[in-house]
Amino acid sequence: MIRYCQGCGAKLQTEEPKQRGFVPKIDIKADKIYCQRCFRLNNYNEMPKIVATNQEYESVVDDLLKKNGLIVLIVDLFDFTGTFIPKIIDRLREKNVILVANKLDLLPRSVKVEHIVEWLSQMANRMFFRLDAIHVVSSKKGYYLDDLMQTIDIARRDRDVYFMGCANVGKSSLINALIKRFTTEVKDVISTSPIPGTTLNSIKIPFFTEDNKSFIDTPGLINEHNVLNHILPVSYDKILPKKEIKPITYQLEVGNMVFISGLASVALVDGENASFTCYFSENLLIHRRKIKGSEEFLERHVGELLIPPTKEEFPHLEYETFEFEMSQKKKEDIVISGLGFIAINKPCRIIVKVIKNTDVFKRAAII
Repeated sequence: MIRYCQGCGAKLQTEEPKQRGFVPKIDIKADKIYCQRCFRLNNYNEMPKIVATNQEYESVVDDLLKKNGLIVLIVDLFDFTGTFIPKIIDRLREKNVILVANKLDLLPRSVKVEHIVEWLSQMANRMFFRLDAIHVVSSKKGYYLDDLMQTIDIARRDRDVYFMGCANVGKSSLINALIKRFTTEVKDVISTSPIPGTTLNSIKIPFFTEDNKSFIDTPGLINEHNVLNHILPVSYDKILPKKEIKPITYQLEVGNMVFISGLASVALVDGENASFTCYFSENLLIHRRKIKGSEEFLERHVGELLIPPTKEEFPHLEYETFEFEMSQKKKEDIVISGLGFIAINKPCRIIVKVIKNTDVFKRAAII
């Protein structure tokens, strides 16, 4: 009988310790079995060395989409533009989809949920993407999980529920939160970590006792243009925020700039003096200075004052620049995928310098 790891979905095996799904022994009577990789991840917080690839993601998801299920598409509210991407949503255009924006706990408490839902609806309409419902939640804090569950119960119509999205948006964390909220389970069922690709295969969790239907977790698509994919995992803890973001506002004159640690910089090169309100992890240093001499400053302080990246990896990184004209009529955000965003309130021209192959977007301000 073939058994699968309850934590990551890998097929269990006892022959190759360095391959996915390894366990010393398979207990055929056990209700749940976790592979050695997930056991060490869950009990010792050991970062996984085996991760899923995008090719595997597409194969698994395309197979699941042939079935008639309700899709819960999860995006990262803090990195919406980098996680609501065509490679995912184009596959879902003919499906019943509930959009769930996770990580509400990271935004300032003053932000109104109604405003966020309206903003998300506008973003979906711009992509010509039809949604059955929109929810804003926090799997970490449990915000609005009851509302989401009520919508799922109404919309699924005796079908399985598939959770999909990019890596690190919190799919597995959301499923764990729902299971602990609405069943007697008190521990996480699915393995989670900040390493993209932790879920290796689809994971079926029986949930709806009345019709024997399930929650199904899926591998996350790795956004190759996310800053996390270009630096060492040792820096993830500094980049990924763990609590409510405390925005910091800087008044910049033309000729000034801000460093976001050593990962990116945003320079005000023309137009009006402007407020730069920065939304980044509390563990990242935001440093304001003049543009003149900034290259030398980066070389001198990267890996120490400006960390991440580490001093060892910096010589191997390449950077590229993007230029944006900010609106005269409304506040806009500059978003650096996987890192955070800066709200700019005046018409001006800016230059963003960031690690090569990282997406940078301009969008209507979310706050």
